[in-house]
Amino acid sequence: MSRSSKLHALAADTTAAASLPMRFVVASILLMVTMVLLATATSGFLAHMKMSDLESEISRMDATASLLYSGGPGSNLTIEVDVPTGCTVVMGSMPGYEAEWPRDAKNYFLEYDGKCTVRESGAAYTNELMDGVAVLGSGKHRVFMETTIDPSDGMLFVRVYEQI
Repeated sequence: MSRSSKLHALAADTTAAASLPMRFVVASILLMVTMVLLATATSGFLAHMKMSDLESEISRMDATASLLYSGGPGSNLTIEVDVPTGCTVVMGSMPGYEAEWPRDAKNYFLEYDGKCTVRESGAAYTNELMDGVAVLGSGKHRVFMETTIDPSDGMLFVRVYEQI
């Protein structure tokens, strides 16, 4: 066989060209699946970072409130807290039991996308009116914390409310 006939036979072979569209389809599907997995992982990572930042911020606030609580009635302090978008902080209760305050007043929880992180505190929390839990929504807050004795039962609370 001459050299030119070998080249002509190679050029006439179309088996590789026939499977090329299928290769593109398979490669595209693999790329889309990879992108979906990457987007899911990134979203989960960002949500975890947001909750981690919030936990750190509220843990600092709780440590300060616990110090005020150990100092007895009459202690007060103002602190700035930044609650990320979509998050809520409830001081003085367990999730779903806010109406039963002050039963769980020495607890607080952080809520994001329907998921709650519960923490125990060294301080008992209440709102400004001393009639329930203190709630901080998304955004920057200038929070006033003050220790007060509830006259009805003699229990010491840290009143948490936004200072305007």
